[in-house]
Parts: sequence; structure tokens; C-alpha cells
Amino acid sequence: MFEKGLRRLGVVRRFFSAKTDTSLVRNIGIIAHIDAGKTTTTERMLYFSGKTKRIGNVDEGDTITDFLPQERLRGITIQSAAISFNWQNKFRINLIDTPGHADFTFEVIRSLKVLDGCVTILDAVAGVEAQTEKVWKQAKGIPKVCFINKMDRAGAGFSRTAKEIIAKLNTRILLVNTPIFTADPVSREPVFEGVLDVVAQKVLRWDSKDPLKVSVEEVTVDSQYWSELVQLRESMIETLSEFDEELVEYFLETAEGEYMRIPYDVLIKSIRKLTLANFATPILCGASFRNMGVQPLLDAVVNYLPSPLEAKKPEINTDVSIEVSQKGGAVVNKNNNLCVAQAFKVITDPIRGIMIYVRVYAGCLNSGFTVYNSSTGAKFKIGKLVVMHANVAEEVKELRCGEIGVLTGSTVSENVRTGDTIVTHCIKKDGLRSLDKIKELGLKINPIETPPPVFSAAIEPRTLGNKKMMEDSISKLIREDPSLHVSVDEETGQTLLSGMGQLHLEIAKDRLLNELNADVEVGKVMVSYKETINACCEVQDLETEDGFKFSITVEPLEVARASKNHDDLWQSLSLDDNFLIMEGQLNHGQEWPFQVTLEQITSALISSSIAALQKSGKIANFPLHSCVVRVKSGWTIPLDETSVSKILTQTRMLIFEALNKLEKSEFAVLEPIMHISVNVKQGDMGHVLQDLTGARKANILSIDDEYDMNSGENVDVKFQKIAEDQYLPKDSTMGKASISSSATANKTIRALVPLKEMVTYMNRLRSLTQGSGSYHMGYHGMEQVTTDRLPNILENY
Repeated sequence: MFEKGLRRLGVVRRFFSAKTDTSLVRNIGIIAHIDAGKTTTTERMLYFSGKTKRIGNVDEGDTITDFLPQERLRGITIQSAAISFNWQNKFRINLIDTPGHADFTFEVIRSLKVLDGCVTILDAVAGVEAQTEKVWKQAKGIPKVCFINKMDRAGAGFSRTAKEIIAKLNTRILLVNTPIFTADPVSREPVFEGVLDVVAQKVLRWDSKDPLKVSVEEVTVDSQYWSELVQLRESMIETLSEFDEELVEYFLETAEGEYMRIPYDVLIKSIRKLTLANFATPILCGASFRNMGVQPLLDAVVNYLPSPLEAKKPEINTDVSIEVSQKGGAVVNKNNNLCVAQAFKVITDPIRGIMIYVRVYAGCLNSGFTVYNSSTGAKFKIGKLVVMHANVAEEVKELRCGEIGVLTGSTVSENVRTGDTIVTHCIKKDGLRSLDKIKELGLKINPIETPPPVFSAAIEPRTLGNKKMMEDSISKLIREDPSLHVSVDEETGQTLLSGMGQLHLEIAKDRLLNELNADVEVGKVMVSYKETINACCEVQDLETEDGFKFSITVEPLEVARASKNHDDLWQSLSLDDNFLIMEGQLNHGQEWPFQVTLEQITSALISSSIAALQKSGKIANFPLHSCVVRVKSGWTIPLDETSVSKILTQTRMLIFEALNKLEKSEFAVLEPIMHISVNVKQGDMGHVLQDLTGARKANILSIDDEYDMNSGENVDVKFQKIAEDQYLPKDSTMGKASISSSATANKTIRALVPLKEMVTYMNRLRSLTQGSGSYHMGYHGMEQVTTDRLPNILENY
């Protein structure tokens, strides 16, 4: 029997289907603000592609990609889920459904790292929301299509939302399709019934009783939609012509200046060209819950988003060539036999154990081959490979360039973590010796950035005998979710678990108790404070008789950045904006005299730095933030040393000594500052503002009308002008909302606020607005605590 609460993978089936040509593969993610309809849209994609036989429902808790108990209980996506399916009988779509809640932003970050394209879903009523702006920014450089969802809702505004996409997300748009409506026989209000396909010059209507039934009607000169179609096509072609000279030539010579004479395939090619170059974003619309508009969205995914052959090349640490072969995909260092992959996600399955999600960037990864983890220096043999379909695994013999799959086997559990780079030979089972030691075995894909935790909770075992089990359970939790962090106070022995938000820690607590069966008590959730230094430490030297020599100092991050040297090796400590610098290490030459590798030494220095900075604050023993541990050039270790254990202990001691020589006055306490967007009625604004600026110490950035194009985090005058000039059809579904004045519209207050003052804000906002107010909060950065507020903060720690 399975342990209580552990999620088991579905039945494993052997995968015999023919491999899809790499040019026909699409690695995409679905990103959006919470409740925009990501999972609902995903379920329809799976159904219409034939992957599933029934449509899952978020409210009923039976969706394919939201399979965790807490996801089904809460009706939200908590962790990203991968699934593959075919479209048009030839394309292979590898899709990752990501969370929309800000507490799970790391799931979005690590998914975007391995994706080639994105579908951004927007709520037609709410428009561009705060989290939409955030995930759009996180997906910078990745080609996207936008799907304006919920067009069947009262107050839906297709054109208003399209205009906001231009003005707030700073992109040109291409209206691939637009909504059409019919009048309700009783109320005469417009009812969404289909879309006008601008590219194919057709009208598509969906049958409300049969989701697979779609009527298609050619738009001719005598059609009621002809005039609208002409204007939409003219606008689209004008935008395309600004960037595509080939289309201009076709328009003038072959189409003889007639917008309606440019054929479907020519337009598709031009839209694809602009999308891949991130010059413009195709816009489509629909109502996923009512099964409307999803098939054209899938067409847009394969028509406009890149294959792995066209996608952005991975960012790597060394100056080696990455070329693209149309036959085999990316080729690194001109070596067709080199396979390069990156691990981006870890899960624990009760049957298979640790499973590592990887994206293959070059070459072919084969099951049973010996691989090298260039991030840690570990060499090991991998077990079976599988491709995931949510919680169902399909076994494969290989993962080719551009594919996303999973490593399994006992050897991967201790040798691979999120962000690690895997290197191997494509043909020889143990061909690592034939790979270049510096350019190939030393190659690393830039790691996945982990956002800083802002909340913490104390965790204690109920009995001393449960301490080991608690530590093992927390270790499993953090291995799967690196945005969770653990620290132990060496003086008190207290264990603190830190995360991205209150909900994040609630989910972690639930998993500890119900899935991992840890017998623990979890304390009150509290804000995570940090300390920093505002002076450089004295250099601490160590030289031993047996041949160890190190000189180390610690300095503020801004000081290190001001004196940056291009030969220095910078390594992120993945936490609290701290770094390790190894002076001159990028120019150490090809000869390496030591028994342990540079990767192993660097890993040891990172570990010692993290440990030393974790509890070195002199004001309240908080972890240090924005600090740099600098290892001076000239360090050495015994030539015959085969272990890094002494490096760990000795360098950690030097860091402690350096920090201990600073005065307490040279430390400062930092607190998390949040960027908030509060949406309230005009009549409630005074009370809400007074509460924010008074009790919550907020710094008000702006007060805007809810749909004001000039508001948002990424306001750009150029795109505001483009938004005003863009041709858009009339929003017939918005009713009175389309003519509301600034005096009666809801207001959006944007502000920066200390997180401590926002812990119970939802209850207060509901009280001030009689339940009508709402807000969104995201991490802004760490700032020094003001003198008047410091005593109150220290009192609680």
C-alpha cells in the first residue's frame, strides 16, 4: 500500500509512437493572472486534441494538470504540470500549465527557463492585471500569443483588453481573430457566439450543445462582416509591413495593393516572422469554459510559436559556439555527439522515487548512459527516461534536442538538483572521456534564479525521536521546491522554514503533515527579516603546514559591483542576493594541478559561504543580504587532496572571523517591501488611502482609473500612442462600462508597503470597502528598516 497522501503516477505505458520531427515540436507554457482560465483552457486543449475523452472541471476538482490534493481542494494551480499531445496529426505540443498565484512565482520562473513560447491568457472583464504584467516581464524575450478569455461574461471588453495589452505590456498586436455576437432573443443584449478569422476570412461559430461542432462560413463581399474584415485586414497588414519587407513586396507587386488579395499562407508566414522576432503579438479570443475559441488558439500555437530550432539559444557560462542544424537541432562547440540538458524540476514519486525533469538543448539523451553534472562535478549513470502527461508517465528510450522529459533511477536522487547542467555523449554509453574537459565538460547553462523568501515559520518535532524524520521531510520538500528555504539557529536549535508567502507556507505545511507524514508542529507565519553590512571586512588569511592557503573578505554588494573585474568568477549563492567571487578564476588557464575539480572547489566555497552568511547578523542574528564573499587570488590546496571537507570548514571559519571584526553599528536590518495594487470604488478611496499611508506606512506611487492606459508598471509613451492609434472593433458587450467616466470608475492605488504591515490587510480592506475591494501584492525588494519602526520589529524576535 502507498503511504498516506502520497501522489502516485498513473499507469506507466511504453511509448512506441514515431518520433516527431524537431521542426514540428512546440514547447509552450500557459501564463496568466490567477483565475484567468489557464487550467480550463488546458483541459479543452487536451480534449480537442484527442488526448482526453472528457473535459475536466476546475470547480469539480477533476482536471488532468491540477492533480495534487490541495490543487483540487482549493481550485488553483500550485505546481507546474507538463503534458504532451498532438495537433493537426503532425505537430507535437509539450505544454506546461503554470500557477497564477504570486506565491508560486518560482514555478513560473523555472518553467519559462525551458520553454520556447508562451500563451498568455487574459480575462476579458478584468483586462491586463497585476500578475499578467509580472509574468509577461518574466517571459521577456520569449515569443507569445495572447488569448482573451471569458468573452461570454457580462462586461467583457475585447478591444479594451487589446488596447491594454499594447499600452501596459508594451507590444504591437496582430488581431488574428475578433469576437462576433448575436442578440439575445429576450433581453436583446449581445451574446458571444464565435470569432471572425481575419487571416482565413471566415466566421467560426460554436454549437452550445456539442463542443466538437463548429460551423465555418466564408466571409464574402455581401456578408455583414465584410466591412469589418477589410478594416481589420488593412490594420494587420499595415503593422506587418512596418517590419516585413518581403510582405511589402508581395502586397505591391502580386496583390497589386489589395489587402484582401493577400492569401492565407503569406499572412501566416509574415505573422510568424514578427512573432518569433518579438516585434508583435498575435491576439485571439474565446470562452474556454464554453469550449469556444480553443481550436484556433491551438492553430496559433503551431502557426506562430517557435520550434526548438527557432527558439532562443540557452545562456551558457563559456564562450563556445552554439549553431542550429535543421536536421538535429542545436550543436554546441561544433560537436554533433555532445548532449547538453538542464534539470528544471524535481518531484518525489512513491514508486519511482526521485524524478528529475530535464530539457534537452543539444544532442540526444539516452537511457542507461553515463552523464556528467557540470554544475557539481558528479559523474553517474542514469536509469530509465520517461515523458510526463501530468501524473502519468510514458517510458522512452531517448530524449532528443528540444524535448522535455524525466530522469529516473536511484543514481539521480543525490546527483542532480534544480538548475544543474547535464552533459553526456550522444552515442557512446561511457563517452565522457572523449569530450573536451574545459569547453564541454565545463559547460554550464546559467542557473534558474530563485526569488527571495519573505515569510518564515518555526518547525519543531513533536518528540526528539522525530527530529531526523522532520529533517528528512524538510529536505525532500526543499529539493522539490527550491523557493522554500530552511535555516537552523545554532544557539537555540530552532528550525525556520521560509517561503514566498503565507499560502506557500500553508501548502508546505500541508505536504509535511499529510503527504510526508512528518510529526511536527508548525509555528506562526512571520515576516523574514535580513541584515546587511555597510562596510568592508578586513581580509582574513589562512596558511597551513599541509598546504592550504586562502585569503577571504566580505563586502557590500554595491562595493563589489563597482570594482568588478572581467577575470573574476561570480557565483550566485541563490539566496538573499549574496554572491561568491573567486578573483582571476576565469583566466586560470587550461592546466589544472589539483585532484579535485574546480567545480567541486567552487561548490564547497558556495556551501561554506551560504552557511556562514546564514546567521551572522549582529543586530538580531538575521541572515545576511546583499553581501559578497571574495576569495582573493593566489589560493591553493595540497596537490594530493581528494576531499573538499577541509575547504568547507576552513573557509567558513575565515568568513566568520571577517564578519566578527565588524562593529554592530556597521550592520543594518532590512525588511521586504511589497508592490501592491489596490482596486476600490471611488467612494471608498479616501478611507483606503488613509489606512495605507497611516497605519501601513505606504509610499503611494499612483492613483489611476481602473482601465487607465497610462497606469501600470511598464508605462511607455510610445506604446500609449500606438494603443490610441490601433484600429479595434467596438466593444458591444461592455454596456455602461464602456462609457463610464473617471468620476465613477473604480480606482487602482499603486504603492510600496512594508510586508509586515500587509499581513492582515485583506480583512481590513474588506471592512473598509464592505467586501468590494481587492488587491494584488508582489515582492519589490529589501529596504532598510526605519529607526522608528526597528524596536517594534526586534521585540517580536
